Amino acid sequence: MLPLLILLFLTSATGQSQNQTRTETETSSNPPKEFMISMADRMELLLLDRELISNLVQYAEKLQEKVDVLQRCAKAMRTPLQASKGREEEYLSNPLHSFQLIRHMHEDWSHLEKFMRQPVGQDQISFLKNKATKFPSVEETEDATEAIYRIILTYNVQPADLDQGLIDGMHYNSSISVKDCFSLGSLFFQWGEYGKAAEMLAYSLDQVNPEYYSVYDVLEFESSEVFMLLARCLVEMDMEEDARTTLMAHPALVEHSERLLTLYRNTRHVPVSWELMPFLPEEFNQICRSWHQNKPSRLHCRYNTTTTPFLRLAPLRMEELSLDPYIVVYHNVLSDAEIAEVERVTEPLLKRSVVFDGKENKMSTSKKRTALGAWLPDDNMDVSGRAVIQRIFRRIHELTGLIINDRQDMQLIKYGYGGHYDIHFDYFNTSSPITKARGDRMATVLFYLNDVKHGGSTAFTDLQLKVPSERGKVLFWYNMRGETHDLDSRTLHGACPVIDGTKTILSCWIHELDQMFIQPTYRSGNRHS
Repeated sequence: MLPLLILLFLTSATGQSQNQTRTETETSSNPPKEFMISMADRMELLLLDRELISNLVQYAEKLQEKVDVLQRCAKAMRTPLQASKGREEEYLSNPLHSFQLIRHMHEDWSHLEKFMRQPVGQDQISFLKNKATKFPSVEETEDATEAIYRIILTYNVQPADLDQGLIDGMHYNSSISVKDCFSLGSLFFQWGEYGKAAEMLAYSLDQVNPEYYSVYDVLEFESSEVFMLLARCLVEMDMEEDARTTLMAHPALVEHSERLLTLYRNTRHVPVSWELMPFLPEEFNQICRSWHQNKPSRLHCRYNTTTTPFLRLAPLRMEELSLDPYIVVYHNVLSDAEIAEVERVTEPLLKRSVVFDGKENKMSTSKKRTALGAWLPDDNMDVSGRAVIQRIFRRIHELTGLIINDRQDMQLIKYGYGGHYDIHFDYFNTSSPITKARGDRMATVLFYLNDVKHGGSTAFTDLQLKVPSERGKVLFWYNMRGETHDLDSRTLHGACPVIDGTKTILSCWIHELDQMFIQPTYRSGNRHS
């Protein structure tokens, strides 16, 4: 599903009233939806939208049937009165006319009043009310808007390009509505991106179609709100004259313009905490964009036959990306059957992914990573899947030469559209129960389980290196320097937002104390001085 269409479905289907209809019983009896990641859940939402539109058409037809009856009644009543026009006294002198008028006024209008009071389309209204429990929540709609925000920011998408469905050099058969523009502009404003908010809001005003004024009224979309928010953005950018001009351009705001300007000037906006916002620096964004190409190098592609004895029998095709720090890619490591089996046993275990919170010294959910995740092996997983998990651990040993013991685990992570991971280090660089027991994360092994149609690459900012997500590929690198085990800050990396499709990876982090007999520190470094 294309990202702009997904946003349209989510924003059009949600509303505060429907959230109030969700009871705790309903929430507990139905598993939570994952509209951002699950194609099945989005497909269900799309089919529901079609049902509701059909239901709306039926409602309009019921109303039209009543209108048709009323118009026929009016025509039937108007016909005899047309004969009286201009000769009322003569008309009323006729006893039949007088009788008809008196009887008609006594009986017919009371019956018409009853008919006019009869509710219309109650079945359709009940249908809509019952389906409201399946609408996206406020939080889910915010997630959808933030996902498009990440795509816009990372891939430098202009409002006009967004309207034409042009994202990072690719055309999508979709566009964005006036209300969508306003939602995005509001989010940019809340996050302190006043310039981008002003661009989005101004474009929203340009897209307003006078033919749809009645539709905007029904959807409670007031153009004055756009003008006011645009003016406030301009005030935040110290462009007060432009803000005044903006307010004066709306007839309903002319007499209030000075008061509004004073209010905006005296109550400056405070953006949301940076901890609640994605950290997408420009150097990371540029690497994510399609035009970025890795710098040519003299590194080689070759078959690795030396890491373990098994590779002499079944060598793996290896591509060197960097020697310092050491980063390589192995191709065709997992078969389609193995990937399918991993996804099968993991699907029931998926939940919101967590990241390490250095301040709280614990793992927690965060806006820094927008994905689902599950740890493997898991006590609740299908026991038939343990065999493939063990095969993957053996494969990790074969391609790295490192020790994989019984306490080793790995995490499957699934990103939806707009799904990303802020730039980060894989090592903790802090004291915690896991680092005390096993040391810090010395190396990372990253399996790509599917091809991502657009976006979703792994980007190393300091190295200007981008690794696309390709099915069956494995990315392996060291987070520490070999002889000292000093933490290597050059391994700073992140997951670029997914534009089209989903991205599924399997991450395994290998800890240093598990390797103490095969890769000890040979000399003191900065960490242990």
